[in-house]
Amino acid sequence: MANTTLLLVAIPLIWLLWGAFNLFTNYQKASRLRVPLVFAPVSPDNPMWIAIQTAFPFVFQYVPFQSIPWIRYCRLGWEFHDRCKTHERLGDAWMLVTPNRNWLYVAQNDAAVDIFSRNRDFARPVWMLEMLNVFGPNVSTAEGPEWQRQRKLTATPFNDQKNVLIWAEALRQAEDMLRSWLAYGEKGVPSTADDSRTLALHVLAFAAFQKSYPFKSWMNQNSSDRPTTYRDSLAIILKNVLIILVLPVKAFEIPFLPAKWARVGWAVAEFRRYMLAQLAEEKQLAAEGKQGSGNLISNLLRASDELAQSGQSTRQTGPARGLKPLTQDEILGNVFVFNFAGHDTTAISLGYSMLLMVAHPGVQDWVAEELNHYLLSDDRQSWKYDEVFPKLKRTLAVLLETLRLYNPLPGIPKYTGDQPQVLQANGRDINIPKDTLVVPNLMALHTHPRYWGQDSLTWRPSRWIETSDPPTSTLGTRFRTESIMTPPKGSFIAWSEGMRNCPGKKFAQVEFVATMATVFRNYKARPVVKHGETLDEAKVRVLNVVKNSTVELLLQMKDPDSVAVTWAPR
Repeated sequence: MANTTLLLVAIPLIWLLWGAFNLFTNYQKASRLRVPLVFAPVSPDNPMWIAIQTAFPFVFQYVPFQSIPWIRYCRLGWEFHDRCKTHERLGDAWMLVTPNRNWLYVAQNDAAVDIFSRNRDFARPVWMLEMLNVFGPNVSTAEGPEWQRQRKLTATPFNDQKNVLIWAEALRQAEDMLRSWLAYGEKGVPSTADDSRTLALHVLAFAAFQKSYPFKSWMNQNSSDRPTTYRDSLAIILKNVLIILVLPVKAFEIPFLPAKWARVGWAVAEFRRYMLAQLAEEKQLAAEGKQGSGNLISNLLRASDELAQSGQSTRQTGPARGLKPLTQDEILGNVFVFNFAGHDTTAISLGYSMLLMVAHPGVQDWVAEELNHYLLSDDRQSWKYDEVFPKLKRTLAVLLETLRLYNPLPGIPKYTGDQPQVLQANGRDINIPKDTLVVPNLMALHTHPRYWGQDSLTWRPSRWIETSDPPTSTLGTRFRTESIMTPPKGSFIAWSEGMRNCPGKKFAQVEFVATMATVFRNYKARPVVKHGETLDEAKVRVLNVVKNSTVELLLQMKDPDSVAVTWAPR
């Protein structure tokens, strides 16, 4: 009994002493950098610490974070709430010292560009991304030559020909969504953010597999039902992606699981079955010498082992020629990552933008001026992608401004690996030790007054529009001279930078502009006013709901459904 008690005391004591020793060792490394230091007894990426925050988020609401710096800087999504405050106080570069490894946070645009341009010096911390290998290895988790190979072989789906299809489908889905919203009348739409996710899901389903679904129909099924289509299974996966990424897939096969978890397991299995069936179908088409269907799997299959065996790979040209083909697991893994990355980031941006527009009716009018100038007909079939999309700069500015302040990813960590690196920041060269995380702080860069002016925390899409005409000129003349402002390089990193920038950037922009053009051209949105509340107070409430956001895997509003929105003809 005494031995057991001694052991129970000794284990945590040894753990604490070991952590203290590592913290001191990392402090010695950090002190040589001559940058401001903040100390933490736990690393932000510690799995146990993340699990505690996820399981008991309410506990941290009662902790005075401002007086306990290490909790403040180790909380999920602290960058969103902090913005650029810490960098304005401590400088362009400062270091978080932890027992595991040190984190160097950087908020200087030239330094950020340097970090993203040096992929070999500042690599991705692969251990943070391995959870994305749910269905197989993919371009997001690969590094070095393996990443170069996968990036070249997976670039095919992202082209302007595909954007034409995305534009048309987004217009159709947005029209259905608007019709659904108008049916709510004065009681208002209770689920703007959820509906934005539905639209993004359907556009993605069309882009990936050329399958078009009626808007919102999947929401009518019973939550206990098993998924019956690719869209249903993908919707469940995306809604529960954090659970899927944290737990091994085998965990969902355990008998007697709670119904919700069992349903997630069914969705994962159904999604895999669907992808394998599509893969088999495309392989058969290739074996028969027929053209593929043109969907995502078809495009990826061009570089797969199956095509190589059929002899067709010798006729390939361009970047895929001569590379080791994608394996079956790599095809499945990349399909999942494209669906995950392509859906959640776009859905989040749409959800935030919709509510921000509701709180800013003046911006609605400003965007509607542009839409009614260029979109002369109510017939959306006449809104041709190549003619219309490049002209809708104000509409695109809404997306850019939303991503500036409400980017789904608050930071993009990089890693020095087993070699020290030199980075210029704080006006001098900083010699960064090996095994150090280097984080270009997106939220600080996106909100620093140095780059964005004294109203850097204000959502103002017009900051993105430049014009050479005076305000007294006619609207037609002014629209022709308006252009999207180019911010200082490295101060806006919504789609990352360098070689590993997001290949779906144009995809997201096209979907967003088509959706916003459809809903705001002829209609205005306003919040449903609660009893005893004025319209101005309702707008402030909407802004507070938007600001009340948290980060689990990505940034998201805590309670978007507390805002009901009513739509009326303009």
